[in-house]
Amino acid sequence: MSERDRLNELEARQLKIREEVDTARAQLRERYAVIVRSLPVERISEKDFRALVEKAVSASEGGTREPGGLIPPAKARKTTPANGGMPPEAGERSAPAPGSPRSTQAAASPAPV
Repeated sequence: MSERDRLNELEARQLKIREEVDTARAQLRERYAVIVRSLPVERISEKDFRALVEKAVSASEGGTREPGGLIPPAKARKTTPANGGMPPEAGERSAPAPGSPRSTQAAASPAPV
């Protein structure tokens, strides 16, 4: 086999592998998209959602199984909300998280007389 034939064969294999990688990436992204479609992401801004996903992806780039720096779902909420964990109804507002700017602002402002 000449060097030219060998080079052509290697380039053909490289192209086939690149196509397989693209297909596998598309399938994986579609699987993750199904997960996202089942989450109530409309409750957060696109900017916050993008930042959250980017942080998760960058935290897991170190090759670890669990994304570092993120709170595991089981530990994310230590107390049960008053509504039993149900999402707020249309037009209903959820209570601000303790320590959030909304909750501290409400506590700092005087009550109407």
